[in-house]
Amino acid sequence: MRRFVLLATLLAFGVGVLLAQKPGEQPREKSELKFEPAGVAAAAPADYPVKSIAEGTVVLQVTVSAAGEAEDVKVLRGIPSLTEEALRSIKKWRFTAARLDGKPVRSTLTVAFVFTRPVIP
Repeated sequence: MRRFVLLATLLAFGVGVLLAQKPGEQPREKSELKFEPAGVAAAAPADYPVKSIAEGTVVLQVTVSAAGEAEDVKVLRGIPSLTEEALRSIKKWRFTAARLDGKPVRSTLTVAFVFTRPVIP
């Protein structure tokens, strides 16, 4: 049974690879494409909101344009009293665009903001 499952998996993978290629197209070698991910050029800190008592992590997905600008920001995991501060902060960030074969391309980054309550002496 294990051999059948392994064979079926390998067959499905092989068919998927064949279908991904266009007819008459030679398969590309992995070394032909060079991808450099988007990066953060400058980051602004997120301040803990004065009226909040929550702690936790806010996770945002940022779409970075080929020009290195934040085009879209989606909340992947939010905390009601902290999400607005994370969104305010990310709008101040500056990015470097991802590059594919040396050309700037649109891509996404995931950013996590960890909030902890400040200690009051």
